[in-house]
Formats: sequence, C-alpha cells, structure tokens
Amino acid sequence: MQKTKGKGADEELGKAAEMFAIGIGECGSNIVGSYLKASEDKKLPSRVRGYLLLNTDRSDLTKVRQKYGIPKEHTLLYGESEIGVGGRFMDGYNAVMESKDIIFDQLTNLGFEGVSGFCIFTSLGGGTGCGGTPAIIELLKQKFQEEEGRRIFVYVIGVLPFEGQSSEALNSIWAVSKLLRAQLQERGADLTILLSNRTMLKRILQWRRGDSVDYLAKELDVDVANVQSIEQMVPSTVDGGSSELETRTEQAFVELVNPLALDVIEAMLSPGVYEPEKDVFPTTDLADYARKLDPVVVPALYNDIGLIPDAGSMPRQLRTMIDYAVTQCSYADVGDTPNAESVYYVFDGPRHISKAEYGMHIKEALDKYIAPGAAITPCYVQHQGPEPIVKLLLLLGLPKIPELVQLINEATQLVNLHSGPSALKQSWFMRSKGTTRKELVTAINDFRELFSYYMEGGTLE
Repeated sequence: MQKTKGKGADEELGKAAEMFAIGIGECGSNIVGSYLKASEDKKLPSRVRGYLLLNTDRSDLTKVRQKYGIPKEHTLLYGESEIGVGGRFMDGYNAVMESKDIIFDQLTNLGFEGVSGFCIFTSLGGGTGCGGTPAIIELLKQKFQEEEGRRIFVYVIGVLPFEGQSSEALNSIWAVSKLLRAQLQERGADLTILLSNRTMLKRILQWRRGDSVDYLAKELDVDVANVQSIEQMVPSTVDGGSSELETRTEQAFVELVNPLALDVIEAMLSPGVYEPEKDVFPTTDLADYARKLDPVVVPALYNDIGLIPDAGSMPRQLRTMIDYAVTQCSYADVGDTPNAESVYYVFDGPRHISKAEYGMHIKEALDKYIAPGAAITPCYVQHQGPEPIVKLLLLLGLPKIPELVQLINEATQLVNLHSGPSALKQSWFMRSKGTTRKELVTAINDFRELFSYYMEGGTLE
C-alpha cells in the first residue's frame, strides 16, 4: 500500500472505497440492527458510510426500530400493502420496482451518492428479501453504470433457510439463480456470500459456550443446563412451531448469530483502510474480491490465532490454522472436502507473522480443500506497533455446500408435487410465488448445473 503524506491525503485514502449497507426484509434488517446493538460505539464497519433498512411489512419494521433503537430516517416502508408479501417473491420484486423513486429519495437523504459499492443483507427464504434483493441491485446498477457511467460493486450477504422448509428453499434457489443470470448482463451481484443460520449458531455455541448459555438462559427465562439442551431446541424453531418459547428462542438466536454477518464484511473491507504503520501486500479492495472469486462464496473467519514462529514448525502451525478455519470457522458448513474452485485469503497480523514467505505453506495447506487448478489469491496485512491479534479471512468460491443438496431436493419435490396437466393444479405457482412453473424449473436446473459435482439426477422438465 502506498503511503501518502498529509491529513487531506489520509482522508481521501480512507474514503477510497466506501460502502453503503442495505438490510431488506425482516432478516436483513435484524442483521444490521443486531450488529449496531452489539457494537460498543453503535457504529457499522469503518468503510460503511450509512445504512437503510427496507421492508414491506409495517409491523416488522416498527419492531426493528424499537428493538435496536434505529432512527426512523434509516428505515423505509414500501409497497402497496403494509402487511408484507408473504412468500410471493415476485410481489417483493415488483414492490421494489414500483417504489424506485421513494427508495432513491431516501438513499439520497442518507448520503449514498459517491459510494463505491453496496452490501445488501437479506434472507434467502422470505418473499420481501428474495424478491427485493435482485430488484434493488438491478436499479442500483442501472443508475450508476448505465446512467452515470460509473462501476459499482454489490455484495449480497444471503442467509440460507433451515432444512425442512421447502417453500423457502424454492425461494432461495430462485433468488440466487436470478442474481447469477443478471450478472451475465452486469446487473446482478458481483458476489453472493452464503451464510447458514444453523451453521453460524453451531459455531457460536462452540466458541462462546459460557456466554451463550448465560445469554439464552436470561432471554428465554428457562433453565438452560448445557449446550446440548440448547442445540436440541433449534429444530423446534424451524419446523413451523409457534409457541411462545419457540418464538423467544428464535429471537435469542438472532441476537447471538446475526452480528457475525457484519464481522465478515468488516474483515473484507478493513485491508484497504489506510492506517499509520500498516502495510497491505498486495493492496486489496472491493473489486479484487469480485474479480478473483467465483460468484458464489462461503466465508470463514478465524480470529485470535495463536501462531508462534519460535515454537515449533511454522508449516505445521499454518496447516493447523487452515484446517481449523475451513472446518470450524466457515459460515456455512462446507464439510471436510469443499473442493472450492477459487480462494481468496487475507492473512492479518504483526510483521513477523503475516509474511508472504509463508504463502507457499498456506497454499500447501489449502490444496486438500480446493479443486485441481483452483486459483488462490493471497493478501497480507502487516501491522507495526502494539501487537494486533492474528486473523485469517478465507473466501471459498463455489465450494461444496451439503445444505444445498437438501435445499435443491426439497425445492424439486415441491415443484413436482404441484405439477401435472391440470391448470388448476399448476395455478399454485402463480398463487404462491407470483411466477410460472417454468421459471422455477429453470432456477432449479441452474443450481443442478452449477453444483453438478455432487448432485445426482438429471434436469427437471
């Protein structure tokens, strides 16, 4: 990173690639809100200039404002109805398109002009987020790239639904397919970052057992004796139950899990932030991730790594670091053999730890987790002065994600269930999703082709 002297130059470097955060739907709004609540200074990552929470449901938006203390000007209710769109993602898509003017007016009031990109946080199961996310990206790309002639980068942070929710699974597959197809015309997300609620919950219970038990016991007002009893409660929150305990359990999980999504964005943005006594080799910024990775990514973030150069073999320590990051710190479960088709890693620490000389050992450690011929892009962040924590961010492009097999199978079964020669039977697709069977079949086949390395069976007709 080139160091430029002078206060004005420092400020320009700090503003070089600012992002704007958009939380859409209940899930996306909760992610941003819970991060603000959890952070000590009530601020988003340093390179995120501002945020806006969007929803088609007045009740959900009001709850988010009250729960997290969100100022009204950072929220926007849009669409014809104030009770949401349910699972009809096409209604969510059309609601954004029809509300283009008020959305951009609100963004303008919050000072989004001039940013280099957007982070969009959303559920990949609901109607507002699934439908609204491709629509808002299309509008942003049209405004900046087609009307102003300026390239922007858009990252979608999408949360996968739990297993056993076939309708939400179908929504997820449609949404990701829509984003990827739009990318062909440069109107889609530059990166779609997949997170799993179930996997993130499992991770945080492993990392923070004591804190998690205390927190859940307090929030649920029940005797939470051990972590196993907490984990046993998870399925009851996703199988359609609606008891008061299940509702409170799910909300408690939200507070534990959602801040992790912003932690990844902060790790992705921070290398490019200018700081005294900090060097980045090579310089990384928003465009680097999008240009070097496949379009669907699973992140893994390993914080506070205990590497000691003088205490044993560094190749062995680095191999252990990579093994732990992939298998224990990924935000969606990629198993022991993710077979990723591309990898971007950011190795961040003091100068005697984060060294390019270790790149050969890191590559060797990554070999068993990547496909033959996969590209590996390194970035080293070195700090001088007070000893910083050592951390590793791994971005795995197009890895195997066992959860996706279940989602694809559930979506396929649902489509087959409502298929047949009867027009009345096939009307389910338009009534429940707002689109045709053909479009949903195309989306499922996109997934089968994209993740064909572990899918069985042919395409749907």
